[in-house]
Amino acid sequence: MEAISNRIKRVLDEMHGKSDIRESYVIRKDGLIICSHVPSTSSHRISAMSASLLELGKRTLKEVAGDDLKLIMVNGNDINIIISGSGDIALVCAIGADENVGMIFIRIKMAIKKVQAILDEAYGKTIP
Repeated sequence: MEAISNRIKRVLDEMHGKSDIRESYVIRKDGLIICSHVPSTSSHRISAMSASLLELGKRTLKEVAGDDLKLIMVNGNDINIIISGSGDIALVCAIGADENVGMIFIRIKMAIKKVQAILDEAYGKTIP
């Protein structure tokens, strides 16, 4: 049987192959990295900060409108960070500031579903 991390890595490779995503991370919502593609030297910090942003965004939406969080986008001059969650995991992607975010959103949504299915198959509905 193939390792779970290899299966997830293949999903990330496919997502990168069809879009202009510079780097990506599958993280647990507590900030730990599950898998990454083109990781930077500060990948653990990026993962922890992304989990914090998700939690803050979730709390803010609940407080303001009682709504659920779909994604967070951080816009910079040269790069954008997109963080999107599903269940106990989130996908963090770095893209160039001039990229077509509409297509990237579609790729991220598809990748999250595939990764979640891999983890559900391996561990059930709760990630250890």
